[in-house]
Amino acid sequence: MAPLRCHLLIGPPASGKTTLAWALAPLLSGPDQLPALVLSTDGIRAEVFGDAAVQGPWPEIQQRLQQRLLEAVAEGRPVIVDATHAKRAWRLAITQGLPLPAPVEWIGWWLYTPLPTCLEWNRTRDRQVPVPVIQEMAAALADPQFGPCRAEGFAAICAVVPSHHQELTPVLAAELAALDKRIRSARARENKLQLHGYSRLLDLERLLFLIRLLSRYPGLEANDPGTREELELWLSPLPSGDLADRAAAFLRRLHGDCYADVDALRRDLDWLEANGFTSALAVTAPIQLAEAKAADQPLRRLRPPAAGGVHGGYPPMGDGPVFVRVMTLLRHLLQNPFDRDPSKGGNLHQHLIAATETIPGAYLPGESASLRKDIEKILTPYGFRSRHDNVRHGYALGTALLPPPRLLEVHAVLQQAAGRLADPSAQDLLQELDQRLAWAGIDTASKAPVRSYARHAVVDAGLVRADSLAAPKRAEAIERAIFEQRRVRLERYASAASFPGSPDGELRVWPLQLIFHNIGWYLIYEEDAIGREQGLIRSERLDRLALRQHDSDLRRSPEQQQKALQRLEKLLHHTGGIYFGDDLEAQLALASASAQLRISQLETLRFSCTPWAFAFLREGAGRYPLEQTRFSRPLSGDRWWHHPGAPHVLEPNAKSDSHPYPVELDLPRWTVAADIDLRNWLFAFGGGIRIEQPVALRQEFIQRCSEGLAVHGVEVLAAQGPAAESDPHPDSERDTDPQVRYFPNRLLRG
Repeated sequence: MAPLRCHLLIGPPASGKTTLAWALAPLLSGPDQLPALVLSTDGIRAEVFGDAAVQGPWPEIQQRLQQRLLEAVAEGRPVIVDATHAKRAWRLAITQGLPLPAPVEWIGWWLYTPLPTCLEWNRTRDRQVPVPVIQEMAAALADPQFGPCRAEGFAAICAVVPSHHQELTPVLAAELAALDKRIRSARARENKLQLHGYSRLLDLERLLFLIRLLSRYPGLEANDPGTREELELWLSPLPSGDLADRAAAFLRRLHGDCYADVDALRRDLDWLEANGFTSALAVTAPIQLAEAKAADQPLRRLRPPAAGGVHGGYPPMGDGPVFVRVMTLLRHLLQNPFDRDPSKGGNLHQHLIAATETIPGAYLPGESASLRKDIEKILTPYGFRSRHDNVRHGYALGTALLPPPRLLEVHAVLQQAAGRLADPSAQDLLQELDQRLAWAGIDTASKAPVRSYARHAVVDAGLVRADSLAAPKRAEAIERAIFEQRRVRLERYASAASFPGSPDGELRVWPLQLIFHNIGWYLIYEEDAIGREQGLIRSERLDRLALRQHDSDLRRSPEQQQKALQRLEKLLHHTGGIYFGDDLEAQLALASASAQLRISQLETLRFSCTPWAFAFLREGAGRYPLEQTRFSRPLSGDRWWHHPGAPHVLEPNAKSDSHPYPVELDLPRWTVAADIDLRNWLFAFGGGIRIEQPVALRQEFIQRCSEGLAVHGVEVLAAQGPAAESDPHPDSERDTDPQVRYFPNRLLRG
């Protein structure tokens, strides 16, 4: 049984659609057939609202129109839908988006009435349409990419210019007589196509719109104010539900109701994930075609379709091989948004073919013209490339991982690192990111950063030695050595500032990490210990080092590098700084899995604090590991708050003591003996603390204070007697308190 033939009128307001509809209706039915039904949106508005001029809520009009269409199709009655259908989404909603009870062959009647004629006819109507509305709809129909086409589900589109004919009936009759031949010819060409699950234009566009939306706003999550502001310009409040629900809400708002099928979007998301579109890493697996729907099969295998009509045309990507090659390219561009030929004068399209040619189904080396055409006709119209961008820049799909507001935050953080922190790697990276964001049309200068660094590096990258690792572009070499696990030869400048025990001259090392610490960038490295699997881990500021040679033949395994990094993490944790001493056996013991060995390397530092100093200390509980930290409990009557998980476990000193709050830290012996960071922090409290153990550190503090006072001409009284060396306040109540004892290491208590 031949499918029912129904008709969709297409044209701006006042183009003559209603006149054509009533001229066409008598030609569609024979004497023994049901007469054609003309469904007019204006007529339905008059029924519902009492006046065709009242626009009213569209869903109510749409519901009545669709219900009457379904009833007519069920009866086998041909239908003429009289409405502007100026936008593709409005046409697809009927030709491919509407579930029908029987196969339907849609014929489109496109009225090519010139715009001046439409405006003139509009002035003579009782119900005039605003001129801007007519102009907008005429422009939409004239769009070369999204204007009416057979791929929208039409078996044929008949072009009519009403203003050119005194009588429409002969013109329409001639068009109807030629339809069968036109449709057979079109079908013969399309029988060669390899149909698949995205052959229908509605399904294909829904997929492309979804990819574009997610490439700009991954996950559709508004985790930052900038993204939320942009998304709320489309929908406010923001939609809820899973990703498919939220995507449906945005696609409905941006493109039309027909693209908002939640179940179909869930299938689309599954297909994208299965084909590597959601992967942040490059995927080289071939694109897999989705299974073709029953409605896309040839007529001889047709059952009543789930939605839309039959005999409709197909877009270029409706053919399987074209779909595979375009989607292979699109996936590559999403995952490598600025992939371009680095050579001067290189051909971008040939470069993209070379980058993807190993993937089955991708463009072949001689198909650069096809690639260029697909980009122009497919990727550019759907927003995957700016029409006016310089093609040498690539295709700027660079927000697939983060939305633009988040990219601006990343840029701001990188800018701070390159500026205030003088990160030599960040300076090069910032220059490249600036360029790429500019290509993507993202303005980095419009807003000041939300976060900034008050502290900055003491080293000015512009004033360091040209061969120093702190100089711009010089850090790249050491980064590459870290990445490749290569041994390098460094030189520590003989004239550079140094502490006792600092190595000099040539250093043969395994570089591990670059770390910003307090005032500058440091290289953490492991000495190459000849004859031993592990070497001493040290740190040195970048501006004091030069890279003299890559030992290209000396690489170690990723497992060895990982073990060294794990040891470094433990040292950083236990020391709270980047001074790791000069005893390899002590380092290995501190980084050991054995708790007993770790404890053997720790020494207890105890000091008591005034109330003001203790307030700062208890608020900075994270300076050293909590498990190595013990604070005083509150004195009776104290009201200061502390977290129940904070290590307030020590009994306080006597309330009359000037320093009533004890603190104990278990630190590596080398930290207590020589760490500059510990001293800068602890000694800065001056009289706010009283160091009690170890005695050597207390004496060092006293000596520093004495030297400072002496330099300024202040007489210093020497500490008196042995008691002063062991206990600075022998007469205090604390001395008789059996709860207060001093141990070189509290963890060794028996």
